[in-house]
Amino acid sequence: MKSPGSRKQITSHNLKVITNDVAGAENRTIIFTVTISPKLGRLIRVLSDNSTQNISSFTQSMVNERSVIYKHTRKEEVGWNAQDHFTFTVSSPPAVLGPQVFHINISYELKGRDHNSQLLANTGIVVQEGGKVLIDRTNLDGSNLLFKLPEAQRSAYEVWYQVTSLPQHGKIIVGERNITREKPNFSQYIINKFGITYVHDDSESITDQFTFAVWLNQKSRSTTKPENEFLEETFNITVVPVNDQPPELKTKKLYLNVLQGDTAVLGPESLKVEDLDNTPEEIKYNIISNPHNGYLAWQTNLNESITDFTQADVDAGRVWFIQDGSSSSGVFYFSVTDGKHHSLYKLFTLEVTPASVTLVNLSEVVLPQGQNIVAITNVHLSAITNRKNKDVGFEVTLPFSYGELLINNEQVTKFWQADLYAGRLLYRMIDFTASRDTLEFTVFTSDSNLTGQVLNLTIKALVQMIVGLNIPNNMAYKLKPSDVDATQLAILTNSNPRFEVIVPPAHGRVVREPLTTVKSKELSMFTQRDIENGVIFLETDANLTGVDILNDSFTFILRADDVQPAIGHFHYVIVPHDPLLVQTFTPEVTFLTNANILKSYSIAKNEPLLFTKYDTHTETPGHTAQTLWHNRNRWGHQKDKDALLKEEGAPGRSSWAETTMKANSKNTLVQPQDSNNNRLFIIIPLISAAVLFIVTAIAVCIFLMCHKPQKAKPLIADQSPTVLSSPSFCPERSLSVPTVTVTPLLKASGNTVTVPFVAIRQEQLHPVPANPAPECPLQSSWSKLDPEMIQHCRTTNPTLKRNQYWV
Repeated sequence: MKSPGSRKQITSHNLKVITNDVAGAENRTIIFTVTISPKLGRLIRVLSDNSTQNISSFTQSMVNERSVIYKHTRKEEVGWNAQDHFTFTVSSPPAVLGPQVFHINISYELKGRDHNSQLLANTGIVVQEGGKVLIDRTNLDGSNLLFKLPEAQRSAYEVWYQVTSLPQHGKIIVGERNITREKPNFSQYIINKFGITYVHDDSESITDQFTFAVWLNQKSRSTTKPENEFLEETFNITVVPVNDQPPELKTKKLYLNVLQGDTAVLGPESLKVEDLDNTPEEIKYNIISNPHNGYLAWQTNLNESITDFTQADVDAGRVWFIQDGSSSSGVFYFSVTDGKHHSLYKLFTLEVTPASVTLVNLSEVVLPQGQNIVAITNVHLSAITNRKNKDVGFEVTLPFSYGELLINNEQVTKFWQADLYAGRLLYRMIDFTASRDTLEFTVFTSDSNLTGQVLNLTIKALVQMIVGLNIPNNMAYKLKPSDVDATQLAILTNSNPRFEVIVPPAHGRVVREPLTTVKSKELSMFTQRDIENGVIFLETDANLTGVDILNDSFTFILRADDVQPAIGHFHYVIVPHDPLLVQTFTPEVTFLTNANILKSYSIAKNEPLLFTKYDTHTETPGHTAQTLWHNRNRWGHQKDKDALLKEEGAPGRSSWAETTMKANSKNTLVQPQDSNNNRLFIIIPLISAAVLFIVTAIAVCIFLMCHKPQKAKPLIADQSPTVLSSPSFCPERSLSVPTVTVTPLLKASGNTVTVPFVAIRQEQLHPVPANPAPECPLQSSWSKLDPEMIQHCRTTNPTLKRNQYWV
C-alpha cells in the first residue's frame, strides 16, 4: 500500500519465498521473474551510488536488503483510490514456482516517508533570504479531492484553501492583496491560473511555513469552510541565507583569567563571534600579535603554539592558553572574519592570578598544666593554596623556647600539612618555668610562601572554677572550694597550690579575713589551703548607677611544685545589693546599747561569711534585739561618736560589728570596714568595769535594805504586779526595787561567740532623732513608795569621784 506519486520498498514482510532444502538454504539463490509489469508504475532498484535502475527480475536477497522498490508514476490516471499489480514466477533450480500476482494498493489517504500529504501536490518551496517566489499547481494542488465525488458531480465543485496560520517571516500575496486573518481564502483555480506569491521579510531565518485547510466547495454556494469535511496540512518554506551581515562580537569583555604557571581553556564565554549567515566553522580567527606571558595551543598538543583557529574550535574547547609562569598579565591582538566582509580587529587580555598560600587555621595550642606533651593538628594549623598541586609545607624559622617539635620521636624543623592531619606532630615541653611558648614559621608551596607566622602555646591551669557566680555589690564574699578548686593539682604535685594575683579585680579586691578593725590589705598571693580554711574574701565595690550588672574578674598565676605555672582568670558578676534577700542573725545574749544603737550578733565558727559595708537593723520573728535608751547619751564625754573594737586572730574572739544578715545560699555575713576613733578601744573596757562596779554596789545596798528583820510594807499601794513588753523599751524587772542589769563580755564557748558591735560608717554616726517615749511603769511607780521606806533613801546626789559616772 502506498500513496500516489510516491515510492515504496518491497521487503521480506511483503514478499518471501523459501525452499525445503534446509541444509543448503543459505547457498541457494531464489530468483523472481516479472512476467506482467505493473500498469500505474514500475519496479526499480537502488544502486550503491543512490541511482535507480528499472528491473524485471530480482532475487530474494535483494528483497531482504530493501533494494527493490515500486514507484508510482501515473498520478493523473489515479482517482482517490487505485489498484495496481504485477505477475511473477519464482525459480531455484531445479525447483520452479508458477505465476504469482503481487497486489499494490494506491490511495491518497496513505502517507509515506517521502510523501506526507494527501494532496496531489504539496511540495513546499525554496526562497532566497529577502526574496519572493511563486507558488503554482506544481507546488500545491488539491484537485485530487474531486476524485472522492462521482465523476458526474465533479464539475459542480471546486477546491478552496483557507490559511489558518500565517507565515512568521514573510507574507502571502494573492493577486494584489495580502492573505490576512480577515481574508484568508483562495482557490485552486487561482493557483492554477495566476499562482500565489510568498515574500520573505529579509530576516536571518532559514525556514518558514504556513498552515491551511482545504475542502470541496459547491460553486453555487458561498465559500465557507465546513465543520468536518476538510483536510489540514502545512506548507513548508526553505530560506536560502544571503551573506549580508558582518560577524558580530557577542562577548562584552575579552579576557581570560589564568593562574600563574597554569593553563586555561579559551572557551565561548571568553570569546564569541556570531554571524547568522555563516556557520561557526566559517568564522575564522587569526593571531596578529602573540601574548608575551604565554601562548595559545591545541588541546591535543600543548607544547606548540598556534596562530589560526575557528569559532567552532573555541566552542568545542580545543583552544588553550599556556601561561609561562610570570606574574604579569598579557594581551594578544587578533582579527576575525567570515570570508566576505571586512575583518574585525580586537585586543584580548590575559589576566594572571598570582599563586598563593593562605592560612585558614592558626589557633592557640593548649597544654594542660602538669603535662609535657600535646599534639599539634590541623585544628591548630592548616593552610590552602590556589595551585593544582595542593602540597603545603611548614618550615620553622624561630623554634620554641621551652620545648621542641617531634615527629616519630625525632626533633624536626620542617613538616607538611599531611603530618598535621595525621596527628603526627607533637610538642614536648622541656623547661617547666614558663606558662607559654611561641614558634615562628613560614608556610610554603612549590612556587609561593607566607612568612612571619607565629604559633602560640599556653599552659591551661589545672583548676576548677565556678561559672556564673553572682556577688552582691558592697559585699565581702568568701571564696569556697566549690568556687576555686585546685585539688587535682595538689594531689598531682603533693603540694599546696599557690595563686598569685597578677591583675586584681577592677571593682573590688581580694583580701584575707575582712572582719577586722584595720582595713585589710589587698592580697597578691593565697593558697588552696587558705580557700579551704575560708579566710580568702572577694570584696566588691562598684558604681552600678544606670546598670543592672557588671562583669569583673581577676587574673592569677597558679603555681605548684614541679609543674609549669599557668595563668587563669576568675570571672564573676556584680549585682545590686538587695536587703530583702537577707535575714538577721539574732543575738544569743541580750545586750543593751546607747544612742549609737549598739547591736549584737553571734557568728558560727565554720559558717561562710558575706559582710556588708552598711549598718542595717533587721528583726526576725521571735528574736528581737533589744535596744534601750534611744537618743540618750549614756557616756557624757562620748558625744555620739562610734567606736570600733579591733580584734584579729582565730575565730572565737569577740569583736564589734554591725547587725549581721544571712543571704541566700552563696551570701553570708556583713561587717563594717572603717574606724575613726581608736581611743575608744581603751575607754570602753574601763567604762565597762566602772559600770559593773557601781551597779554591783547599788544592788548590794538595796538587797540589804530590803531584808531587814522588821516587816516591810508594800512598796506600792494597791498596785498589782505588771509585766512589761519589750516594745516599751523598759526591761522586765521586779517592781519592788529598781535594778540595773549589766551584761558582761563573755569569752567564746563552743562554736559560737557573742560579739558587741559599734557602727563605724561616718555617714551613719548622726544622732537618732528623739521620739516621745511612753512613761515607763517602772519609773512612775517610785511616786507610790511607802513614806517609811522613802526616809531611808538619799535625797541629795553624792559627789562623783574621778572616772565615776551615773548609770
